[in-house]
Amino acid sequence: MHDVSVPTLYSAAMNTAQSGSMLLACVGRGAVLAHSAPQDNKGNTFIQIGSAQVYSLWPNSGTALYAASVPTAGGSSHVARANKLSQYDETTMSVVEVRNGGYLQDVKWREALAGSPLTSASVTTTGPALLVAWWWGDADVTGDKTAVPNNGFTVIHSVLRAGALVQCAVAVRQVSAAGTYNVTWAATPTQGAQLWIAAVQATR
Repeated sequence: MHDVSVPTLYSAAMNTAQSGSMLLACVGRGAVLAHSAPQDNKGNTFIQIGSAQVYSLWPNSGTALYAASVPTAGGSSHVARANKLSQYDETTMSVVEVRNGGYLQDVKWREALAGSPLTSASVTTTGPALLVAWWWGDADVTGDKTAVPNNGFTVIHSVLRAGALVQCAVAVRQVSAAGTYNVTWAATPTQGAQLWIAAVQATR
């Protein structure tokens, strides 16, 4: 979800599991210093994973990843929110529920600059896992964008329209065995991107 005209950004209402899920929230902001943990209406606590990462092309802007502490509470009309220092700060928030996701086994970030393959760092699992990958492109406001992953990942949501926003696509892949995995994105127009990837397992 994104909006540049509201003081608080809310996700759409979700129907999440009553318990046993992991919630991941990846947030892109036009003002990187405005990063703070999202909140929700179920009383979960989101913890930042690593640190906020700035764009080489836009050094005042950046992304951050958060995970809700396990066990999480869920249910109908579950809404996450991100506070904004200014209602006009460009903010995009992606919230993913991973059911039966007890452990954040591995998470990595890297930035690929324009002209280089938009390939994420690799995560390693010790068994079956759901992989969640975010693409945060660094193109300017002109024109709609595209972002398509390989390696068996499927896009589940994206914000790719032209305009003053932080563009994002999120994709997932279920893997059945221990291994090391990454994803490469094909995007238009030619641009760089911040690339987050997380591996969530039911057990270690």
